[in-house]
Amino acid sequence: MPRAYADPIHERDVAEAAFAVLTEPRLRGSAHHLTGPESLTFVEQLAVLAEVTGRPAPHTVVTPAEWRESVGDFLPEPFADALLAHWTAHDGRPAPLTRTVEELTGHPARTFAAWAADHERAFRP
Repeated sequence: MPRAYADPIHERDVAEAAFAVLTEPRLRGSAHHLTGPESLTFVEQLAVLAEVTGRPAPHTVVTPAEWRESVGDFLPEPFADALLAHWTAHDGRPAPLTRTVEELTGHPARTFAAWAADHERAFRP
């Protein structure tokens, strides 16, 4: 599902938002919907990784059955099916975004490019 959208969120934003909720009395007992700051397709995410690493990030489109088979040894079938259903539902449909990270932390959520730069070494051979 190369055109499925997601709203990648930096783990530091999740941690900082959780810290705010756990330490600020006014936020106790409330629920918050966190998202990243941008809605990106998987192809767009690959382009960001290619730019950050300076290496190509090609992709191959496979059928759902081929993908399910490729992950069968380490991803239980119900989880694979749930992911496929989620990606199908978001194919060509941008993810809705919130400003919750900024509201909780006082700064805008970090972009996927910032996350990729922070983790660039993980994409090196």
